[in-house]
Amino acid sequence: MVRTACRDPSPATAQGTVAAAVSRIASEKTGILRLTNPDLREVEKHTRSLPAWNDGGVLFSVPQDLSEGLYHPDSMNLLRPAREGLDRPKIAIIVFLVAVSVILELVVHVGLGMETVYSHFFYVPIVLAAAWMGIRGLPVSLILSALYLADTALLSGTIGPDSSIRAGMFVLVSLVIGLVSDSARRKHREAMAGTGDAEARTATARRGAFPRGDALLWHIGPPNVDRMRVERDVPGLVRALGHKDPAVQYAAAEALGELREPSGVAPLMEVLTADRYSGVRWKAAEALARIGEPAVVPLIGALHHPDEDVRWKAAIALGEIGDDRAISPLIELLGDSDRFVQSRAAYALGEFGIRAAPLLRLALANGPPPVRKGAVLALRKIRDPAALDDLTRALGDPDAIVRSAALEALMQHGEEGYRHILLYLSAAPMAERAGVFQAIRDIPNQKLLKGFVPLLSGADRKSREFILSVIDAGERHEGPGERPAGP
Repeated sequence: MVRTACRDPSPATAQGTVAAAVSRIASEKTGILRLTNPDLREVEKHTRSLPAWNDGGVLFSVPQDLSEGLYHPDSMNLLRPAREGLDRPKIAIIVFLVAVSVILELVVHVGLGMETVYSHFFYVPIVLAAAWMGIRGLPVSLILSALYLADTALLSGTIGPDSSIRAGMFVLVSLVIGLVSDSARRKHREAMAGTGDAEARTATARRGAFPRGDALLWHIGPPNVDRMRVERDVPGLVRALGHKDPAVQYAAAEALGELREPSGVAPLMEVLTADRYSGVRWKAAEALARIGEPAVVPLIGALHHPDEDVRWKAAIALGEIGDDRAISPLIELLGDSDRFVQSRAAYALGEFGIRAAPLLRLALANGPPPVRKGAVLALRKIRDPAALDDLTRALGDPDAIVRSAALEALMQHGEEGYRHILLYLSAAPMAERAGVFQAIRDIPNQKLLKGFVPLLSGADRKSREFILSVIDAGERHEGPGERPAGP
């Protein structure tokens, strides 16, 4: 957005208009102000008079080519308050903490003769000063180190190696943190200046070159995602996905999902598949699920991504969309090398309901063990009565994990499921029956086991005796104080 701030004003009017423009752009953190014939020295003066802020700066363009009275704003000046990175409250805090450190030095070290424990407090003002002031905070550590060494020499007549090392650590910690803080602040400036230059090029491309004397002025800070959502500014939200702050990326992904904008699929897929903060990835997957059908094909492709975190998030998104094209790829994902991915694929298939049951039953009959297990888990969630016979046959599966999963899936069907289990036990060969007995013994939930009780009168003797013994053993293990009340 480009706003005209003034046109051919008198000097007095120009000064007031520039001051108002700078204040407005700094408070709004959005948009671009075009200043006609401004005094750039006034711009700089009013910008530097603003209170300090930590999330951006004010940028204005500088003409480079005045030939034919035109220029392109390819060079940007970044203006920040003179007291950058440090304001009065921070100075007050540091002064207060240094004063407390001096008092501790005099009372605890000089007065009580203690040399070590109290000095740990020195790190508080040292670290804060270095983090807030960068290398300029080094004098705080030098003052406290000198005071500590002076008192040590006064009390003991000498400065030992322990005291020297402790004082040196004060200075070293301040130096390291200060250098890191200055480096981070410098990179932040460079990133903002690069963003400003890109914005200037975009404005120039849209409006052409600006007349001699004009300038662009804007504030670079966190994107106003809420305003972009309200205004349905999809290009702006897409740009915000690339912001260095994960919180901005998170909010932009959420907004794109709320708008259900198909053009957001590609950038959201890039966020999902990039090596980034996991919370942003999850929000991108959630947004893709809300967009729906346009995201199905890219999400299916992500099921083969080398990062298991991407695979399972794509699976969950496909389950929430519920497009039938994803059923076969998700069944294939049941055989993934990562167990968590397998479980998420099974969960996603369960979201399809009855529509996925035929292919799941086929996978249960013919798939490898991980696929068979996943198919059972999905069918357990779906509870399709037509799958009862398939789950009953799975009680004889050669894989113990599949047998256990099939047993619990049948129990989820209630009385009819328990009846199928007992009928299988009455007809199964001894070896297969032993496998099911072991699966029953491994079930920790007594309520599930007691579902057999109303039907045991129709069970064969061995099955009835075994199931009752398992239930009785479980009740004894719980103890008489925990046994359910009954006759």
